[in-house]
Amino acid sequence: MRASNLILHEVAKLRATAPPLDLGDRSRLLSNLVFMHQLMVAAEPLLELAIEHSEGSLRDYFAQHLEEERGHAPWLADDLANAGVDVKAIAPSRIAVALAGGMYYLIRHVSPLCLLGYMLVLECFPPALADIAELENLHGKDLLRTVRHHAEHDPDHGADLLRIIDTHYSPDILSCAVETVRYLNNFTKEIA
Repeated sequence: MRASNLILHEVAKLRATAPPLDLGDRSRLLSNLVFMHQLMVAAEPLLELAIEHSEGSLRDYFAQHLEEERGHAPWLADDLANAGVDVKAIAPSRIAVALAGGMYYLIRHVSPLCLLGYMLVLECFPPALADIAELENLHGKDLLRTVRHHAEHDPDHGADLLRIIDTHYSPDILSCAVETVRYLNNFTKEIA
């Protein structure tokens, strides 16, 4: 079994333990989007740090992915602003701070490979387009533009990510993927 398949399997098992989240409830959807924004604002700096601490094909992968992620946090902030939510006025979730902040530490002091586990959880499980269409019907397309973009593009990004994981496998990748899911499950429990 490829290393990436093993990680995907473990992550899927853990994701299944999270309580269901009714995103049809507007307040839960907004809370979830704000949380995702809080992670997105860290995406570019995390990738830049990973580039600094890696070399060769891993460095090239992070550089390419950085370009793919540029500007996504402001997109989501705009989507939320259309719904009357000012992300700058909301205190960061302690879970978002711990999750993204932990990645800074791990990249700098353990290995930039750790970022691959974090990315796998965030990019390899995009919502189904049919589910997004249903949410767009309930909440409007303007609120879900960034979510739709990611659902349409993350499958390709995920395939690239899985290839780089198989090329550079380290147990650190699995550990970080598992911890990332645990943080996300804790956030889901808070807002469920």
